[in-house]
Amino acid sequence: TLSGNCIRAGEVKMVYDALYDSTKLLGSSVAPPLEEPLIKEYDYQVFVSKSGKKINGSSSTLKICGLKADDPGLFYKYQKVAKDEYDKLEVPVAQTDESVFAFAKANLADGNLNTAKYALASTFDATLTEKHAKALTNAQIAEFTEDLEQAVFAPDVLKNHEIGDRVKVSEKISLLELIKILEENSNSIIINLKHLQENYQRKGLKRIEGKRDENGNLIKPWLKTEFLDGGEYVQMGSFAINQNTATINMLITRKAKLVKVEDETLIAEVAGILVTDLNTFNNYTIVSDGEVNIKSLRIKISSKPVFDLLKKCGVLEKDGSPVQEFDFRSEYDIKLETLPLVPFDGRYGSLDGVFEELAEIKILSSILSAHLKEESEAYTAEQLEELKQHYLSKSLYINFPTTTEYTDLKSAIANGSVDSRVSYKIDIGSKNILNFGKLHSANKFLDRLYEVYHKNTGEKLAKPTFDITLDESVVFAHKTLSSRTKITKVDDLMKLIFDEFLGLEDNGIVSATLAKVGADSWLRLLQAKWQGEDVKREEFVAALANANERLEAYAEKVYREKVSPLVFYIGSTGLIPDEMEAKAATAEEINSKYGNLQFSKDEQEGMFFEVGDCIISVYAKNEYFTVGK
Repeated sequence: TLSGNCIRAGEVKMVYDALYDSTKLLGSSVAPPLEEPLIKEYDYQVFVSKSGKKINGSSSTLKICGLKADDPGLFYKYQKVAKDEYDKLEVPVAQTDESVFAFAKANLADGNLNTAKYALASTFDATLTEKHAKALTNAQIAEFTEDLEQAVFAPDVLKNHEIGDRVKVSEKISLLELIKILEENSNSIIINLKHLQENYQRKGLKRIEGKRDENGNLIKPWLKTEFLDGGEYVQMGSFAINQNTATINMLITRKAKLVKVEDETLIAEVAGILVTDLNTFNNYTIVSDGEVNIKSLRIKISSKPVFDLLKKCGVLEKDGSPVQEFDFRSEYDIKLETLPLVPFDGRYGSLDGVFEELAEIKILSSILSAHLKEESEAYTAEQLEELKQHYLSKSLYINFPTTTEYTDLKSAIANGSVDSRVSYKIDIGSKNILNFGKLHSANKFLDRLYEVYHKNTGEKLAKPTFDITLDESVVFAHKTLSSRTKITKVDDLMKLIFDEFLGLEDNGIVSATLAKVGADSWLRLLQAKWQGEDVKREEFVAALANANERLEAYAEKVYREKVSPLVFYIGSTGLIPDEMEAKAATAEEINSKYGNLQFSKDEQEGMFFEVGDCIISVYAKNEYFTVGK
């Protein structure tokens, strides 16, 4: 009813000053509220009072409260115009006018994040644009707000800012487009591995091979790997965009063999399987949270057409100069740090229905994985145990145990060997379930809502897990819930899928999902099993594994085509695609609209965007990393 000012108090004095100013205002002569209707030909209006410290905007009637009778103020009116009409106007090049900063501030308060950032960019204030272009979280937007207010209330600060004569838009190929070219032509490109390792900054905690005993002493594996490639050059890797951060990883695959640490003896065979030609995998983070992490890749090219393609893209250098002629003997540098991360005119499709589709696949895949934890369709339990003793998975991947370099995290932070950084998570969800992290694991949910009994004896299993069902003849029933068990929308969704999978109810979700990925033949085996028919264990496990592979491949395709590029765009630009027309909202605002959502501590400080039937969450999370020497 009275109006006030929101401050971000960095110290106690700011709190007292705010209390004093508010008390002084309330004790003085406050002017009646002002109401300013929006005239028809305008689309937006902003009120600015420097003495009253107010910037208020609206696309309709504007109500101004809390001014003193003698506080002067200005109304600014804004009109949308078509591009060709705008081009005819004699608009000054540098628009560092109070009205533009005020327009940005008012739109920021309205949740129009993109519009606020475009308005700031149009001032050509490079200092503020560079500082706030990627602002997405509460703390960043609060700081953005303060700087916009300062530009209006204390314009002298602009004298110290770098003011350009245009908005800089790079004409170079984007990094996102370049990695697609590199991956498609990876057979013709090799990377200087030593150069990559020397110039790489780790973004996570470094892990070393071995495990620690109860006293913290390091016990190293009894085997080690020897690489077959010599270690100077490796084949260009494959690239993957993270599913919920603006991160791109390059996966390098190398051939290796296992040898004994003690006497360098080659391990040629394990469990009746030849293991002299194994693959090892190493991920290198090319882009981390929207920032280029590897400045350049040093490569050799074996194909002239591939050389010509990269030369045309303008990304090849030799000794700091652009290259002209192809030489298969020469090393070239691909400069990544100078490239824009995403194409300026990129377009991103609708997210409608994507969360629900992925959630159903993830839940079903979790159930199948729980069956297969210690199972293989190819090897016996004895073989799997022998592979495990040699640090090999059932897929013949090398899995040495690893641990951190330090034994105590607090000590590592204190001595400077470990530091922390802020990582920005970007999740998709629905109006009932905020993100995939809210889903329970298959075994946890089985224990939460179901009871499992031996079919022959009727004896109840104390801690039921899905892998038991491969060897035991069991029946399932719904658990009688206590009054303390709160059923959520996550439970409702998972129960539909579990009920059908366990043969308690037929609602069509499982059958439709398996049919979608081409695994509906496995459903017939499942139905036969629940009807008491004799289903061979080996056949059932093989069908389980095949169905799970298809589910995971389908989910990966959906992420690759619809989710990951959007996540990368948001995280690297700080914008939501214009075509999505999404307003920013706090956790409190979005929860008041959709009351079923559950928020973690980090998510409560996030920013949320409603896009069709989907909610995009952006929130900060603290991550630890090993400091390079």
